Amino acid sequence: DPVVLETLTVDGEYVSARGVDGVARVVVRSNPQWRFPFVYPQSPAGEERAAESNREAVLESTLEDWLPGYVRTAADGTTTEGLLVPCERVEAPTAFAGFGVLSVLTLPVAGELDTSTTTSVLAPGDIVYASPTSLYVATTTWLDPAIAENEQDWQKAWEQRKVSIHRFDITDPTGARYEASGSVPGEIRDQFSLSEYDGVLRVVTTSGTPWDETSESFVRTLRQAGEELVEIGAVGDIGNGEAVQSVRFAGPLAYVVTFRQVDPFYVVDLSDPESPRVVGELKIPGFSSYLHPLGDGLVLGVGSDATDEGRVTGAKVSLFDVSDPAAPTELATWTAPDGWNNVGWDHRSFLWWAPERLAVIPVQVYSENWAGAVVLKVTDNALTEVGRIDHVDVGDEPGRTDCRAVDETDLPPDANEARAELAYLLREEGALVLLCEPGQRGGATGYDCHAEPFFLEEARSLGIEVPDDARIELCWPGQQLDPIVRSMVIGDQLWTLSYPWGDLSGQQSGRLQANDL
Repeated sequence: DPVVLETLTVDGEYVSARGVDGVARVVVRSNPQWRFPFVYPQSPAGEERAAESNREAVLESTLEDWLPGYVRTAADGTTTEGLLVPCERVEAPTAFAGFGVLSVLTLPVAGELDTSTTTSVLAPGDIVYASPTSLYVATTTWLDPAIAENEQDWQKAWEQRKVSIHRFDITDPTGARYEASGSVPGEIRDQFSLSEYDGVLRVVTTSGTPWDETSESFVRTLRQAGEELVEIGAVGDIGNGEAVQSVRFAGPLAYVVTFRQVDPFYVVDLSDPESPRVVGELKIPGFSSYLHPLGDGLVLGVGSDATDEGRVTGAKVSLFDVSDPAAPTELATWTAPDGWNNVGWDHRSFLWWAPERLAVIPVQVYSENWAGAVVLKVTDNALTEVGRIDHVDVGDEPGRTDCRAVDETDLPPDANEARAELAYLLREEGALVLLCEPGQRGGATGYDCHAEPFFLEEARSLGIEVPDDARIELCWPGQQLDPIVRSMVIGDQLWTLSYPWGDLSGQQSGRLQANDL
């Protein structure tokens, strides 16, 4: 049976981790300013006294107040503790990037929990990207609220927001080493907005605001010069007035999707990092919130379908042909009206099984009260649904009932919705109307149902045959099925994991299920 050999507890918040060649780099963010007994004035009259008190708290602070600590617990319960990193190994970026201590722990997966090789930098951090040789941590730098006196100050701060980026060298398996920091204007969406290629960092940023159509996105390139990451090239005029939905780099190319009303799919050539350029553009309805290169000139996009006016109508998967970067095309689509997927915010919920060319995509379809995963087969020019998986036991399928479901086929052609509410409900997507006879239990799995006596006369007036002593129940989707949040292939089985509401916090029990491929 597995046993716990040792436990390491570190002050701060877990940001993310990356594994390279059996070594885990764990990024932790600490906020020392939260530990200080700062006083906040209740009125302008108390500001001077609060400032004096806070100044005294800082002057009386010790090193332990500023740097994160750790506690290491052995299997026998004995503990050791101390500072996670000594002061001499804490670096400061060339430009102030904000309060906070960002630490990178190097932990061999098969080794001991040793903190002696931890490296830290005085900076916050939110987004982590790693290449085989570098680890980058980025965060958007905002204006200090204390110096924002009016709305104009806030607007100026928003327009001048920037992304601070910190690089760590991870070529040494025994420990990471802080190397350099830099910044670029705007903000980034996620870790896919960064990529290192031939020693150059590529970053996709957005400046301005999409809701007032002042936004503009850029692909920027940076190279390390001493202790600084210096911008060496940029291309803009991408998605003006729109927001970046997804980014993916593939060798010297970048694919960028923006959206406001339609989905511009951009192809950017970065073969010359000092002069990047947009070489291709495709406009289609909807947008991809996650992009996955498949090789052989194909890219799979997972996101949302939408009207030409930009109204989202459901879930969508697109197969793009990018073999000619100057002329990308959408080869095939799969849609689920009234559906939703969370892959753009949780890319680990997506699975690409290359040996069988299968994509497993979690989907929720609200009008069907269904949640599960759709399995799509990808060929050179087609997307084919080959199966659906859910975590519902036989007999518990949504809509299962012992009553008769009444629908719009029971209505006469001239039924007037304005005069009969029942006629309207029978045509309403999502509503379930049941006609239950005496002795039938009623209700439907996955729905909240209530008897509606006044619908009996309406049903008879519409020509619907209603037995004596029958009742009509109106049902609406109730508890949503647990969405699938992870999937993986083991042998010839597809294993899927679900949690209530997709909650991965560990506070609720999940369900693990093996499915025959």
